[in-house]
Amino acid sequence: MGDGEALGAAWGSDEVVEVFDTDGYSDRGEEAALGAVAAWCRGRVVDIAVGGGRTTGLLSRHAASYVGIDIAEGMVTLARDRFPGLDLRVGDARDLAGLESGASDLVVFSFNGIDSLDHEDRRQAMRAMRRVVAPSGRVVFSTFSIDGVSFDERPWTLGGFRTGRAFVHLALYARHPLSWLRSCRNFRRSRHDSEDGAGWARRPMRALDFQFVAHFATVGSTVALLRSEGLEPVAAFSDTGGPVVLGEEHSDADYVHLVCRPTPRPAAS
Repeated sequence: MGDGEALGAAWGSDEVVEVFDTDGYSDRGEEAALGAVAAWCRGRVVDIAVGGGRTTGLLSRHAASYVGIDIAEGMVTLARDRFPGLDLRVGDARDLAGLESGASDLVVFSFNGIDSLDHEDRRQAMRAMRRVVAPSGRVVFSTFSIDGVSFDERPWTLGGFRTGRAFVHLALYARHPLSWLRSCRNFRRSRHDSEDGAGWARRPMRALDFQFVAHFATVGSTVALLRSEGLEPVAAFSDTGGPVVLGEEHSDADYVHLVCRPTPRPAAS
């Protein structure tokens, strides 16, 4: 099984798909980011990692055309059931095969979906988004901050008391004690895929009981990587909806929603 097939199978399992049967904005930051690109939402939209169709409901209603993509067949099946008649496909964010270059007014990669990829695949996904977006278009995606409360969590520790997340986790473990045991088992397995780089790291994430390893980065390193792939951030919002300063290396946001424009390609000599 190839990397793409393995990733699709993991995210397409029944227990994971069930979690993604949701509607509405993920948080106030996503609402702010999509509000900032409202004009582009009325154009040709590509929606990456649609899951069960949460963003399909947000983005398809006003779009001139809409294509939704997810690597997990189970996710796409759920989204098709919820939104029959829309163009919903199994596809890979790392190449966006089958999509025309420079033909999309808005490309969205939501809910920290890009963080399911390793560092090099993350670069490829940025390159693919740059390829398909129109010269005047916009790219929106969300990504975990290495300085946020979700980085390097453990099943037996609780951060986020300032935000109230710790109390949510305590209540969940109290109601479902087996969830804590499952988290410990998954953490011991997934921690072996941890990595550290310059301004970034990969660690098991608490969501979905530590089944998956996520990519975390400083805002500065994410901006630098985007620029190297031809995308210039023009606005950023924290998960709570406040603005994030793009000129600074660090942010205490748990994750950041970035709005980017494509930079002009060098003229052929």
